[in-house]
Amino acid sequence: MGGSARLHGTAHCLTIRSSRAVEKRCTDAVLSPLPTRIPHWVEFQCITYCILYCLCFPLLSRTQTGADSQWIALNRAGAPNSNLQCFTPNNVSVSGGNLVITSKSEAATCSSFDLASAAYRYTSGFVSMRTFNYLYGTLEVRAKFGGGASTGSWPIIWMEDASCQASDPTGTDDRCNGQEIDVAEILNSDFTRVNQQIHVNDFAHNDGCTASATDVSQSFHVYQLVWSAGSLVFKVDGASTCTINRSYVPSGPMYVKINNFVGNMGGAVNSSSLPWTSLVDYVKVTQGSVVVFNDDFNLKATVQSAQPTPPSSYHPVQTSIFKTLSHWRLKACIICLAVVFVITAFRFCRPRRTVP
Repeated sequence: MGGSARLHGTAHCLTIRSSRAVEKRCTDAVLSPLPTRIPHWVEFQCITYCILYCLCFPLLSRTQTGADSQWIALNRAGAPNSNLQCFTPNNVSVSGGNLVITSKSEAATCSSFDLASAAYRYTSGFVSMRTFNYLYGTLEVRAKFGGGASTGSWPIIWMEDASCQASDPTGTDDRCNGQEIDVAEILNSDFTRVNQQIHVNDFAHNDGCTASATDVSQSFHVYQLVWSAGSLVFKVDGASTCTINRSYVPSGPMYVKINNFVGNMGGAVNSSSLPWTSLVDYVKVTQGSVVVFNDDFNLKATVQSAQPTPPSSYHPVQTSIFKTLSHWRLKACIICLAVVFVITAFRFCRPRRTVP
């Protein structure tokens, strides 16, 4: 700077012959902080971790249970003895604090691992516990079944052994270990009688009872199953209605399924009576005084939909995806993307120092 000299130090510059413009430039140089530089390896790791989280976490979540993913809505055909309907996730929802399962008179095409693709006249809903299963305890379900007298509706709350759980979203006729407990089932469209029964060892034993009740399609009832070694006690609204004490009572972990078949064991279908709507207020499992499972269906994300099942000529592994990512995961992903954006913006948009 002609006629001036610069000294290095805390003052950064000393003006010998100054003007206001020169003084201002020196003052700015002293007061302006140098931009902080983030090491390249820190930037790289932050960006990499955030991208991997957003891309991979939904895939890992497929096997996760919890308050927002306790059930899976099946997307496949029925079974050979109940194959008048397609089960679709569109017929399952959560509304007003209830799980809602709807049966409709509408054409649909579906398949399963063991049933070829075919056209059906009806659709319905089917939910299954995603990965939770248990051995012994008390199951309690408060529900109102859809349909009514002489409609052809066949609603059921039932349990199968855990060996069936992985194949349930894709297969219909896999008997697994052949253990089944029908907690509450309506047969022949008689909604004043509740079938409570077991089918074990591939239908070798079929003990059961029929409980009388007020019309279960018109009001809610509480269905309970008290399960212990060699013993099953069925209850409706707190009253014991059936007891089975046998050595062949299922003795392995089981899981809960809820659905509404159309026709067959429900009787002839009265299409004019459709749609039918079943409501489930809550599902609870206790072991002793400990609640090990509880869902009061206050979160819409509690039910996830299964991926459509390919035709039976395929041999897929079990696949299922989230219908909606749970809120906290979505927020975490947004935060990660924001971090990536800030780091990138800082790197490319920060001011450059110029030597006067």
